Amino acid sequence: MSAKQEDTTRGGDEVDKQCVGSPMNSKHTKGGYDQADTSHGEDDQMLSSKEENTSKITVIEDIKAEEFHSTTYMKCTNVGKAVIVSNFMDGYTFTEKRGLAVRSYAKKDCDELEKTLKQLGFKPFDDKENIMVYKNLTKREFEALYNKVAKETDYRPKGKEGFTCVLFIVMSYGRPGLIQCHKEGAEIMHPYVELKDLQEAFQPQNNHSLALKPKLFIIQTFPESISKRDGDDPSDVETTETKRIPREADFLTYTSDGYCINSHGNVFIKAIVEVLKDKEESALEIQRVLIRMNKKFKDYRSSCMKIPCVTSSLTKQLFLV
Repeated sequence: MSAKQEDTTRGGDEVDKQCVGSPMNSKHTKGGYDQADTSHGEDDQMLSSKEENTSKITVIEDIKAEEFHSTTYMKCTNVGKAVIVSNFMDGYTFTEKRGLAVRSYAKKDCDELEKTLKQLGFKPFDDKENIMVYKNLTKREFEALYNKVAKETDYRPKGKEGFTCVLFIVMSYGRPGLIQCHKEGAEIMHPYVELKDLQEAFQPQNNHSLALKPKLFIIQTFPESISKRDGDDPSDVETTETKRIPREADFLTYTSDGYCINSHGNVFIKAIVEVLKDKEESALEIQRVLIRMNKKFKDYRSSCMKIPCVTSSLTKQLFLV
C-alpha cells in the first residue's frame, strides 16, 4: 500500500507489472476472455466430438454485447452466493499438538456476518441445508469446499434467477497469500492453502458461468505465532510486509494479515459489518464501500495495526444493492 493508508486501490499498470512471472499469469491472462473463451488447451483435446467443443464455447458467446461492453456488472435477481469459513471456532480440544487456537469472538463474528449478508440478499452456497458458515476445516475439506462452490454452481442459468457475484470470506491463521488449515490424521504441521489456488478455482475457464461475474474475497489471516490473549496490546508483534497476489480479471481481494484484536473485539470484522449494515453505504459502488471499511477500521484500531489491503482487477463498477 502507499503511504496514504486510506488509498485502497492500485493502478492497472502496477498490477500488470507485478503479474509478470506469476504462476497465475498464464495464457488466459494475456488474451482476456476472448482467448480464454476459445482456447481450452489440453481440455479441448479430451472432448470426444466437435459438438461438445462448440457447446463449451457457446456458453461464453451467449453473453450479450451490451453486458460485455457495459461499465457496470450485470445485476441479477440474486445478489450472490456467499461462503464464510472460520478456523477459529469452538468444536475441538486445543492442545499444543492438535488444532489451531480458538478465538473467543469467532462465533459472534460469523453470526454478525451471516446475518448482514443475508439481509443484503446473499444466499448460502448450500441452499438445501441453508449453510453459509463452515468451521475448522482441514486442507482437504477446505479445498473440496471452494472447488465445489466454484465449479458446481450455475451463476448464469438460462431462464432462471442468476447471481450478480460470488463472495468468499475466510478467517484463519496464516501469512500473506497463505491460509492455514487444521491438521488431519498423522499430519505433523498445520497445512496451508495458497490464496492463488483458491482464486484459480473461480476462473471462468473452470466454470463458464463465472465469466464477467465479480469474484470477491475477504481474507483475514493472523500470524500463527501470536499467543496473546484477546484484547492484549499487540504492539510488540512483529509485522510483515504485505504481498499482493496477482490474479485475472474480475477478482477483488480484501485482506488483513496482522493482529487486529483490541477492546473493540475483532476490528476487521467489526468494520465490515458496520459498513454493510448501513444501507446508504452498502448501496455505493464496491470500491467506495471498501474505503469506508478501512476508515471504520482506522477509527477502531490500535496504533500498531496495519490497515487492510485491497487488490482489485475488477473491470466494471459493482453495486451490491
